[in-house]
Amino acid sequence: MGGFVLKADGVEPCPLNAKQLHWLVMNHHIDYPAITTAEIWDKSKQDGIAKVITSVQAAYLIVECIGRATQCLAITTLELNTLAIVTCTLMTAFAWLHKPADVRTPFFVSTSKHIRDIIGNRSWRNTPLDSIDDNGPGWSMNVQPFMRMPVIPSQRPIQRIPNDRFPMNPYGAQEYCFCFATLLFTGLHIAGWNFAFPSQLERILWRVISLILFGVTAAFWALETMASWVRLGR
Repeated sequence: MGGFVLKADGVEPCPLNAKQLHWLVMNHHIDYPAITTAEIWDKSKQDGIAKVITSVQAAYLIVECIGRATQCLAITTLELNTLAIVTCTLMTAFAWLHKPADVRTPFFVSTSKHIRDIIGNRSWRNTPLDSIDDNGPGWSMNVQPFMRMPVIPSQRPIQRIPNDRFPMNPYGAQEYCFCFATLLFTGLHIAGWNFAFPSQLERILWRVISLILFGVTAAFWALETMASWVRLGR
């Protein structure tokens, strides 16, 4: 991620997200990029036919499992787990419907100003425009450093916005889609509550893990909602 890269004196080129780009334009630090929709999609490596085939295969599995369930035919735990993953796949395809895929060469936006004239003396961790939007929270930028996992790039400013970035104010179709997909994923595992298992121990393990999975997911969304209210001053 990071389709736009800022070039300014006093700092290495760094990626911009939408909020940072908007701030730079509105404060007259850069001109509005004269880029067409066709130019954006021309950078996408997305194969429409492959997406259609994948979606049809995923939809077929969903319809097949629903049909077997209505006829009271057996569904294995492996099929149920696959069904949960496939459901998330379709949700991801919907969320990324208008997202160019595998873009490797960004659009560069330049300014004659020095970076200090843009941000002043503000400190930053990932890019000079962290004070506008810090590209977080996310697994690679927040959780991994907290767990002392040295796997994130050491170069600063960062050269790529991580794929796991979670916008600070993400309320919209993608947010609700994500919430529904995760709860559905965990809920489908609970659907195997009364499945036949080789042993009583395996049945108990399936039920316990399914409840933990659903409970952790529900708790995440409850805490994330409260955190969002705090961030938005509600």
